[in-house]
Amino acid sequence: MTSIGVTMFKVSKEIIGEKSNRLAGKKILLGVTSSAAIYRSIDLARELMRHGAEVKVIMSPEATKLVSPELFRWATGNEVVTKLTGDIEHIALTHEDPDNTIILIAPATANTLGKIANGIADNALTALVLSGMGKNLPIIVVPAMHLSMWKAITTQRSISILDKLGIEVIQPIIERDKAKYPEISEIREMVFKKLTKPILKNKKVLVTAGATRVYIDNIRFISNPSSGKMGVAMALESWLRGAEVTLIVSKNSNHGYYIPRGINILEFETYEEAKEIILDKVIESDIFIHAAAISDFKPKGKFKGKIPSGSSINLELEPTEKILELASSRNKECFIIAFKAEWNVSDDELTKRAKQYIEKNIAKAVVANDVSKKIFGSDKTEAYLIYKVEGVERTEKLIGFKRDVASVILDKIFA
Repeated sequence: MTSIGVTMFKVSKEIIGEKSNRLAGKKILLGVTSSAAIYRSIDLARELMRHGAEVKVIMSPEATKLVSPELFRWATGNEVVTKLTGDIEHIALTHEDPDNTIILIAPATANTLGKIANGIADNALTALVLSGMGKNLPIIVVPAMHLSMWKAITTQRSISILDKLGIEVIQPIIERDKAKYPEISEIREMVFKKLTKPILKNKKVLVTAGATRVYIDNIRFISNPSSGKMGVAMALESWLRGAEVTLIVSKNSNHGYYIPRGINILEFETYEEAKEIILDKVIESDIFIHAAAISDFKPKGKFKGKIPSGSSINLELEPTEKILELASSRNKECFIIAFKAEWNVSDDELTKRAKQYIEKNIAKAVVANDVSKKIFGSDKTEAYLIYKVEGVERTEKLIGFKRDVASVILDKIFA
């Protein structure tokens, strides 16, 4: 290998861990087949690398006719496998570190799905999958093809067989006459999920996110700057851990996350809408994570129509009902994680106020923030987690990206 080649490889890998280290130490064997969506897998490989993964590409023979292996070599900084040699690449790749290796086939054609379902190993990619199955590696396939081929009874039979074999199939996006490659963000989240311990499997988790509005007149309202980022992060992390998740989120939130199709989304705008949905859904929930910034006050009376500009008004506010307390009374068996926001208080005072939720048996755990530290709308947070382990109360300070903090919260409480 030339020195120029070595330099190129290093440059290609500079993006590893750019966004997170969630996939650090993980090797993703990216199988690529001859779907017209093949070009999207270049971006997929780079996205997985940005979260810390080492990506190695294996192409079917027909795929190499659509995109040069050199492009994937550039994208990943690794040699691309296009055929088997005396190095028995399919064995070497699947046996090297099976505890930290996952196979992802994206895009997957109907032809390749059929071969995998029937144990056919006639090229480097299908041989790799067969070897991976023998090593019990996690396997994900991402079908992409013409709709008529997707609907064909033989294709659907292949999908059924793959499901029985424990292979994860990410359903395509159906648009007009195409079964299209899903969003790269959804594939990334599914990879995260496949590599996350399912500590919340068979649990129904209800999560709230974002800010409520209370209207003064028909167009003006009182609210707060909550973006919903923390609540959505909690929903995503619960879903990764195998939970059946319902996310109740403000339709005006600006959380910026991609929410996978596996999460049930219900929207609210006003305090009353949020209250109605929460109290309805909490009855059937095992865990309730109440991260939404709910209005504490509402006008005693709403003005009709639009208050004329330039008019002086006297606005009298009254407290709203505490939805968290109502939810706790509605389902006493539900494990509730409350969020407590205060402004410019000491750490001792912050945790003291948060602990009242546990002392009053309203919640089992509390996440407390001092929102004077510019937490609203930020990607990062600083919080105290108060919870009990075997009857012993613990208080831990958590600082970092909200997605990472959400992950730590769930693992601390439920792992």
